[in-house]
Amino acid sequence: MAALCTPGDVAAAAHVAREAVAAVMEPASAVGSVGEWAEAVGELQSLANTVAAAQDAAVVRLAAIEPEVLDDGEVVETHRALGHVALDAAAVLSGVLTVSAVHAERRVQAAVRRAADGPDGTETCTGLGRLHAAMGAGRVDAYRAGVVAEELEECRAEVARAVLDALEPHVEREDGPRLRQRVRRVLAAISPDFLRAKAARARSESSLQRWVEQPGVDTWHGTFPSEEACAAWGAIDALAQTYVRDGVCERIDRARAKALTDLVTGNATVDVQVHLTTPAARAATTAEPRTGDERAAGDLVEVASARASEPVLVERGWLQRAVTEPWPAAGAHVTDAVTGALLDPHEELASHGYRPGSRLAALVRARDGHCRFPGCHVAARFCDLDHVTPWPAGPTSASNLTCLCRRHHRVKQRPGWRAVLHPDATMTWTDPTGRTRTTTPTDHARALVLPDRGDDPAPARRARGPQDQPHSVLEHHSEHHPPPGRYHLEYHHAHHRRRHAPLPTGPPPF
Repeated sequence: MAALCTPGDVAAAAHVAREAVAAVMEPASAVGSVGEWAEAVGELQSLANTVAAAQDAAVVRLAAIEPEVLDDGEVVETHRALGHVALDAAAVLSGVLTVSAVHAERRVQAAVRRAADGPDGTETCTGLGRLHAAMGAGRVDAYRAGVVAEELEECRAEVARAVLDALEPHVEREDGPRLRQRVRRVLAAISPDFLRAKAARARSESSLQRWVEQPGVDTWHGTFPSEEACAAWGAIDALAQTYVRDGVCERIDRARAKALTDLVTGNATVDVQVHLTTPAARAATTAEPRTGDERAAGDLVEVASARASEPVLVERGWLQRAVTEPWPAAGAHVTDAVTGALLDPHEELASHGYRPGSRLAALVRARDGHCRFPGCHVAARFCDLDHVTPWPAGPTSASNLTCLCRRHHRVKQRPGWRAVLHPDATMTWTDPTGRTRTTTPTDHARALVLPDRGDDPAPARRARGPQDQPHSVLEHHSEHHPPPGRYHLEYHHAHHRRRHAPLPTGPPPF
C-alpha cells in the first residue's frame, strides 16, 4: 500500500532535489568529458520530466478544491474528484507561477488532461494515464507529452489508448513535430471520423490575434482555412516580389509583411484619433497649444494605444500626417501625474444609479484598456464594468468602477478574494492563499522617447543569404518544379494567384 503524500512531503522532496543538483552549478564541477556531461544533461532532463509530472498531479489536486460557505458563514474547502476544475483554480495558479491568466488556464487544462485519468467508463476517463506515467518515469518531457495530449483531446478513451500503444516504440526517440505527425497518421487509420471532425472544428475556429512584441513592432498570429490562406499568400507574395525588385524593401520577408498591411489598408478607411492628456497636477493651469510637429519630435515617438500595457513606438512622419491641426488645450483628458491613468477628478461623470452613463463607461474602458485581473488581456470592450465595492455601498464612479472579463468578474466574487482600486487607478488583488498582486492602468501621459540625436550607430545588418533574395532556393524549386501527387493542386493555385492577383494602385500607404 502506497504511503500518503502531503504538500509538506512534496516541499521536503523538492528541497532534497535542489540540494542534490546544486553541485552542478559550482565552478569546480567543470571536470568531465563530453560523454559524461551529455549523460548528466540527459539525467537532469529525466529528473525535470519527473518533476513536471509531479507538478501536474499537484495542479490537479489544487484544481479539485472548491470553497463552500456554511450556514454560519464559515468557509471550508471541499475536495472534489480529480478532474474537477474550480472556477478560480487558474487564477490562483497564475499567482503561484507568475504567469498570465491565459497561460495558467492552459496549464490547468494540460495537467487535468494528462494527470486526471479516471476509471474506465467515467467522465474523467481520458485514456492518457500512460502518458502521465511516462512523464513520471522521466521518459517524456512536458512539451512532447502536451503535443500528444493536445492531438488526442476529446477523443474516446479507448482510441487514446490505442494511439499510445502505437506510439510506444517511438515516444522516447522522436521530437514533438514528428510525434504530432505520427499521432495524426495513427488517428487517420483508427478513427478517421474523429480526425475529420477535429479538422472541421479547427477551420471554424480560425482566428487572427495581435500583440506588441519588440519596441516599434507588433506580432500577428493567424490560423486560416488552407484554401483561403493559399490564395491570400499568392497575392501577398506577388506584391512582395514587386517591392523587392523596385527596391522598396531589401528582404523578401520584410516585403511580405509590408505587402500584407498595404493590401489590407488599401481596401479600408482608417480614422486616426490623437488625444492630448494633461497631468492632474497641471489641470488647473492653461496649457499651451502644441502642434503635431512639436509634439512628435524625434524619429520614433511613443503613443498610448487602445490596449493597456501597449504604449507603442511609431514613426514621427506617421504621427505628423495623423495630426493635421494643432492640439487645443480645451477638452484635454486629465491623467494621474504618476500612473498616467485617465481621471474624473471632480466625479462629474458619476451616476446615482447602478448603470454608468456612456461617458463614464467610455472613460473607465479607456483608462483600463483590458481586464484588470493580473495577467488577463481581454480587451475592455468585451469586459463587464464592475463595482469594486458593490453598489449601493460603493458609488457608480470612475473611482469605484473597473473592467473585468466575465470569468474574473466571477472569480472576484469567490470566497477568499479581495480587490482594492486605489486613487491612482492601480488595483491590488489578494487571492485565497494571501498572495498579493497589483495591476496598472493604461499610461496616457508617458513622454515621447527615442529622439534621433544623430550619434547612434546604425543597426548591424545580417549577411544576405539565399533566403533574403526575391526567391530562396527552396521557393524557386517549389515555384517551378511542383512535386507530384496531392501537393500539386496547392502549388498550382498559389502560382496562379501570384501571377494574376491585381496589384494595388497608387502610392503605398504610409
